[in-house]
Amino acid sequence: MRDLIKKELSKPSMNKMFKGWAEQEQILDELEVGYVGFDGSVEEYLNNKLNY
Repeated sequence: MRDLIKKELSKPSMNKMFKGWAEQEQILDELEVGYVGFDGSVEEYLNNKLNY
């Protein structure tokens, strides 16, 4: 799961600020835990999470 989150955060279309998150373990931990109950793709989850 962590690798999928890192991959999404590293995409060229991702906001520059969020790209830096791909290397921060604490943020990855929080995103990974938050994704567990989400019903959708990693991309949808990150879009939801980062836009609110």
